[in-house]
Amino acid sequence: MLFANPHAQRRGYDAALQAVMNIARGRESRQWLSTWDRLSPQPTPAWALPRLAAQLGIAQVVVKDESRRSALGSFKVLGAPVALLRLVLRRWPEQGWTPADLFAGRHAEALRDFVVISATDGNHGRALAAAAQSMGCRCVIVLHAQVSEEREAPIAAFGAEIVRIAGNYDASVEEAARLARVNGWEVVSDTSYEGYEEIPRDVMQGYGILVDELLENTAPGAPCPVTHVIVQGGVGGLAAGVASHFWERYGAARPTLIVVEPEQADCLLQSARSGRPDRATGSVDSVMAGLACGETSPLAWRFLQPSVDLFMTVTDADAEHAMRTFATGEAGDVPVLVGESGAAGLAALQVLAADPELARAAGLDASSRVLLFSTEGATAPGVYRALTGRTGEEVVAAQAQWLQREGIAEAALMARIDEHAAIGATAQGGVCRIALTDADRAGRDRLVQWMRDLGLTVRIDRIGNIFGIRPGQLPDAKPVMTGSHIDTVATGGRYDGNYGVLAGLEVVRWLNERQRQTLRPFVVAAFTNEEGVRFMPDMMGSLVHAGGLALDAALDTVATDGARLGDELARIGYAGNMACGALVPHAFVELHIEQGPVLEAEGVTIGAVADLQGISWQEIVVTGQSNHAGTTPMHLRHDAGYCAAAIAVFVRELARRYGGSQVATVGAIDLHPNLINVIAARATLTVDLRNTDEATLKDAEGELADYLRQLETTEGVTIEARTLARFEPVQFDERLVRLVEASAHARGLSHRRMTSGAGHDAQMMARIAPAAMVFVPSARGISHNPKEHTASADLAQGANVLLDVVLGLLDEAD
Repeated sequence: MLFANPHAQRRGYDAALQAVMNIARGRESRQWLSTWDRLSPQPTPAWALPRLAAQLGIAQVVVKDESRRSALGSFKVLGAPVALLRLVLRRWPEQGWTPADLFAGRHAEALRDFVVISATDGNHGRALAAAAQSMGCRCVIVLHAQVSEEREAPIAAFGAEIVRIAGNYDASVEEAARLARVNGWEVVSDTSYEGYEEIPRDVMQGYGILVDELLENTAPGAPCPVTHVIVQGGVGGLAAGVASHFWERYGAARPTLIVVEPEQADCLLQSARSGRPDRATGSVDSVMAGLACGETSPLAWRFLQPSVDLFMTVTDADAEHAMRTFATGEAGDVPVLVGESGAAGLAALQVLAADPELARAAGLDASSRVLLFSTEGATAPGVYRALTGRTGEEVVAAQAQWLQREGIAEAALMARIDEHAAIGATAQGGVCRIALTDADRAGRDRLVQWMRDLGLTVRIDRIGNIFGIRPGQLPDAKPVMTGSHIDTVATGGRYDGNYGVLAGLEVVRWLNERQRQTLRPFVVAAFTNEEGVRFMPDMMGSLVHAGGLALDAALDTVATDGARLGDELARIGYAGNMACGALVPHAFVELHIEQGPVLEAEGVTIGAVADLQGISWQEIVVTGQSNHAGTTPMHLRHDAGYCAAAIAVFVRELARRYGGSQVATVGAIDLHPNLINVIAARATLTVDLRNTDEATLKDAEGELADYLRQLETTEGVTIEARTLARFEPVQFDERLVRLVEASAHARGLSHRRMTSGAGHDAQMMARIAPAAMVFVPSARGISHNPKEHTASADLAQGANVLLDVVLGLLDEAD
């Protein structure tokens, strides 16, 4: 049954309601919960189901998967624990306890006589029991007759004391309230009643975290990414938490909100009919156990009555069919582990889509983008298997297999990498493809041919950057760009830079094979002279593209072998005619090997690069006096060789003293006349200083400059320092970093945030567009070396993360 709510309005979020529940307080709850080790530190996945959407005649179906929230397997873990936390902090404000310490059990002794109680159909009680166990307080759970032993056992496993009653859920709520009054205990429930609203408010506020996670990756100022939200009913707590967040954020432009209930537990629909909190008309008993509630929460109703457009009921058979749809991925989409109550949203959508009249009433058409919430996994394993014919473990395994099968083809990626590595191959197994040499030309020629084979339009700019462009449905929209570089150092490996470019081509292949049209154009870029071996500075092509270096200055750069860069570009045929910087991306994502040991050492597959160190390169020339090594007393020497050594020692000790991310390297020293028995008259050396903090990097530069002045005086030499390159630290776009983390989490890949110690094209692109990087492990941390290696499985997984991130960005509106 579908009922249009006559009280729903399109207006700004009510100030009175905002005072009760708001996004800011929800984000505080989210931060507090992030300190609890029983929750995943990452948002739960939001799975796109495009094939199912096509079957249903709509544009998009996305389901937020709460089976991945924690071992508790349910969204309820966002409500009861934070409500208990706030209750304890209110009860003992003078103690100054922190959420992290409470969740860690550091005040268990003080809380051992504190008792909380609640009624539950299973998941709420399990979450409350887990939180109480972590904090060290007692927990009593009241279960009604329809709660199975299979749902009771996990609650008891967290140390909760179980009280059984003969009645239904509403009777268990009454019994919990009675026991609390008699014993002086505290009720922690998501159901409000007269005089009891504070804790249900905190529970509902926690549920809003679901929407906060979904929308945090939406571009600021962008319209709502969905047109319809279908959310489960119950007493109304979840629906209120979801509705209030959308309402506050989007006001009158909020999406259409639909609340779904079991037909025999229709208390919210009946409330919409009567215009006040009301009771269900049926038996309340339902296979959707978490929604088998007979009475509406008055507090929740204050939020739902003005904001929910449609109330709807579904049958148990509808829910069971939706469970099987999720479990099998029958439309060809990813299988998702969804329990009985979690399937209610899809059940409603399937019923609506199957009836043209109902679909019209709900405003569903070919442009509709629908959000569903899978509120639980297989929290009752026996019931789940009986209804779907599969175990939860089998569905999770099928999901992993689907992700592998539907991702970037590992064999094709490796074949492309191997073929390109043959260009400039060295006898030691590495690659020497220095910028603008004949080997670089051959590598560029192969890349351009591959781009054209994939149907890309190839454009080359005046600094020689190569762009392969796949059109979007909106040709004037800013493109999503990925890429890196294909030049190497003299003793390079086959993955540095090259991997990111060729993985971008594999993303294009993936799109082409599926005939996938995207809203925005997609660009694969190969930037000129990233390594800076022959022409300085490094990352030159991306720096010119981003406007950080004038084109004429770059073209006039003289190589270490005396050649002019502009002349070499023309010689190899890559002096293009496109204006530098003509392509300004919507976002830039660079995939790269780590070139360091961190990921491998920690057993982590994906690095979400959050920042990149600032770089200060200097060339220092020390001029002393050449003299006889045997006849010149030590106190009369003006030894440039000693000064070079002293500078090397100084910067090493400086880095150790600063600590943190500060590093310092003397990478090259040249002495003149460079004879064993002659005091050096001149020393030329390089100093490389790096730090993620600009102020600290400047301090290090200042200390080095002071030391050079002191050395001049004490040693009687002349010292001149020349800046070779200077790049400030880069903070990558937080939204993009989260997208990388979300992809890795959804794919079940271990991941961590990290800093890049090396320079990359992404740091230049970050000047003109949101940018981020994805790292995969480097064996033993070795790079710029023929032994550079990354396992093919890791390379494929990195490409899959790139694919996920790019796909989301390509369909973003302005």
